[in-house]
Amino acid sequence: MTDRIRNIGGEDLQFKMEDAYRTGDEIEVLAEGFAELLAKTLQYITDITTITAEKERIGTELGLARKIQANMLPNIFPAFPDRDEFDIYAAMTPAKEVGGDFYDYFMIDDDHLGLVIADVSGKGVPAALFMMMSKILLNNYAMMGESPAKVLERANNQICGNNVQEMFVTVWFGILTISTGKIVAANAGHEYPIIRHAGGEFELFKDIHGLVVGGVEGVHYKEYEINLSKGDVLFLYTDGVAEATSEPDERFGTKRMLEVLNASPDVSPKQLIANMKSAVDVFAGNAPQFDDQTMLVLKLVR
Repeated sequence: MTDRIRNIGGEDLQFKMEDAYRTGDEIEVLAEGFAELLAKTLQYITDITTITAEKERIGTELGLARKIQANMLPNIFPAFPDRDEFDIYAAMTPAKEVGGDFYDYFMIDDDHLGLVIADVSGKGVPAALFMMMSKILLNNYAMMGESPAKVLERANNQICGNNVQEMFVTVWFGILTISTGKIVAANAGHEYPIIRHAGGEFELFKDIHGLVVGGVEGVHYKEYEINLSKGDVLFLYTDGVAEATSEPDERFGTKRMLEVLNASPDVSPKQLIANMKSAVDVFAGNAPQFDDQTMLVLKLVR
């Protein structure tokens, strides 16, 4: 029996009870115990192999889903090479394989630019699917010429009409008139925007908040205006940036966000986002990222 045990290895993991082991004493008990242990080991290996293959399949599918989601967000920069009136940049870092945050920007017509940043409740695949639906609805209603408030109202009613999972999304949506620098915006429960006027400092703009999209059907949203001039900057973000947490469980906070922005206020939109991402990463250290982090920056060039 000792020789047989020594030779077990590789693909040969079998140990059968033979007549020689049936001695009616401790030897037989030991042999039966070893045979049972080896049988359970073989079953464990089979189970692990199956689970590993399933995880690899799921990982592959999630990787594909992440690529699909990333390709749904505008990610080619410069975004509008033929437009020199403004510079725009955005980035989204999901907490999981796929995320619920999203941003969008699109030309509605030759003089109007739509701007969106949003945060879906929840994480993972359900949030990603809800995100895709919300993004399409907002874009479609905006391209129909609706005002920001009406875009949010119609998207809200559409989502509430068949929201079995009871998910919702916070949205900041604005339309920039490029020739004048005026932004008409509406806020559905999203974070306050941050604005810097040329020569000044970045400051929170405490705008009018409405109810989240997907909360209650029939909600009416209020609009407001932001007037930007040459050199002015609009910084939009999701709560995953402001609420990033360090290992001692301390939040990054909007105060630190403003400090980071005001440390290098005149850099490009791309560099502003890079600076913020770097500061958040250093602050968080080894603490896990618990929420998606999304930022969008618009700067008027002329």
